[in-house]
Amino acid sequence: MKRTAAVVAIVAMVTGGPAGRCLADAAFLAERMEAYRTEVLAKAEPAPAAPAAFPPVLQTVGSGDPPDGPHVTPWRQRVGPAYPGDPWRSVAQDLAELPATLWDDTVATFTDGRVLLALGAAGALGAAINGAGCDDAVARRTDGHRQLPKALDGIGGCLGSPANQFPIAAGLYAIGLLAEDDKLYETSKTLINALAINGAVNVVLKAAAHTEPPNGGENGWPSGHTSSSFAFATVLYESYGPAVGLPLYAFAAFVGYERIDARNHDLSDVLSGAVIGTAIGWAVANNHQPRLLGMDVLPMIDPASGTVGVMLAGRW
Repeated sequence: MKRTAAVVAIVAMVTGGPAGRCLADAAFLAERMEAYRTEVLAKAEPAPAAPAAFPPVLQTVGSGDPPDGPHVTPWRQRVGPAYPGDPWRSVAQDLAELPATLWDDTVATFTDGRVLLALGAAGALGAAINGAGCDDAVARRTDGHRQLPKALDGIGGCLGSPANQFPIAAGLYAIGLLAEDDKLYETSKTLINALAINGAVNVVLKAAAHTEPPNGGENGWPSGHTSSSFAFATVLYESYGPAVGLPLYAFAAFVGYERIDARNHDLSDVLSGAVIGTAIGWAVANNHQPRLLGMDVLPMIDPASGTVGVMLAGRW
């Protein structure tokens, strides 16, 4: 528009006369139109920005919190605390999610045919051992003839007790959370659920069987100490392998032997408890380790490209 007005003005100067005046008026009008156009554009609102090529990626804590607070990854997909670096909020989130995770592990345990088969085998094993007179034979051999000193009996009774194993699991949870050790943190949560489910199963089975233990108490079968110790060992074995799991299995076997030596349980109580604890510990640990074609399934978020998906991780 400016170029047109300049050309008209030059022609008007050269031409002169009435034609020149008309051309000059046209040049003036063109300049005013250009000025008006510039003023309108200056006052106009800027055009809205073009939409992003990808929708916003769900943010995890630490990647820049959205205005309405940090996004918490659902517990099924989360590895590690809900709020890294904020232990108190993470503990509160875990407590809020505990009923859901505990129920999920319970369903996974009792819908697994292998676990149900193991529980049935534990009952059949206990009945067979007791029916064959093995419990009475072991009782005659150990009654009044303790093989372990009282100090070792005390260790087995104390550390093998479910009431004391829960605080140990809680301590592992605290260490994993404060040390930012995601593996220990996740293992401890699995352990807590496994101990809780195993304890509930033992309470139900004890009430149903209602057998008398050698010490004259009530509800002998199965051995809760033995069952809980084997569940503890199984969870740690599944997470850390033989280097950690085998010593814990050895200790669980020691707890079972101590229960017999102290005449708190019969042989059938201990062997059935070992089978039950191992089966439940394996089921809960397996439910916390998603796999596809033998490989771990892990969530993946690439903050650079905004890609969200899963990845497979395996060892060969």
